[in-house]
Amino acid sequence: MKALYLGEKNLGSLGIISIIEASYQMASVTLKSIENFLEEGTEPQQYSIAIIDGKTLHTCPAYQLKQISQLLNCPVLFLVEEEQPWQKYLEQIDHVHGVIKRESDIDFFINTINIIRNGGYCYSWDVHSIMNNGSAMLNDEYYASAGLTRREIEILKMCLDGATNKAISIRLSRSEKTISAHKSNILRKLGVKRFSDLFFHCR
Repeated sequence: MKALYLGEKNLGSLGIISIIEASYQMASVTLKSIENFLEEGTEPQQYSIAIIDGKTLHTCPAYQLKQISQLLNCPVLFLVEEEQPWQKYLEQIDHVHGVIKRESDIDFFINTINIIRNGGYCYSWDVHSIMNNGSAMLNDEYYASAGLTRREIEILKMCLDGATNKAISIRLSRSEKTISAHKSNILRKLGVKRFSDLFFHCR
């Protein structure tokens, strides 16, 4: 596994990198600051996963967030503090598959990476609990009004719970190709490009 860690070099980041390298054989983790990453990167880099320390994004202007998004073509995991305005990053950076608390325990952290590497999504916060007053809209009635079938609603809920295509295909006794087709239909009907956009769909 080739991973990128975007953050400052300190005891916390070095500890996280050590956990990753101890948990995966042949793991290689590159630590870069946001500034160095943007200065060095003119072409999208090939990584299995990019882990971004939310603290480093706090002072980033919107154009830098866009540059980061353009240079990353792999799944992204944010490590954040609950009080950080991390929701706005989901609107600016593509391929976000996870947002978890920076102080999550090791087992949860590694499990999150495994889920993301297998194409799933993982969040420390329930998708409904972080919405503003529009949270009640994200329910079966809302999904049905958008034209989702019962099967698509079932798949959507599993995706938001972090299930991978393989896990969903096994549970529903359908091929992974069929599940991918359903997911494409779900995104099209809801008018979003990725499942992380559902955090903001009701705003």
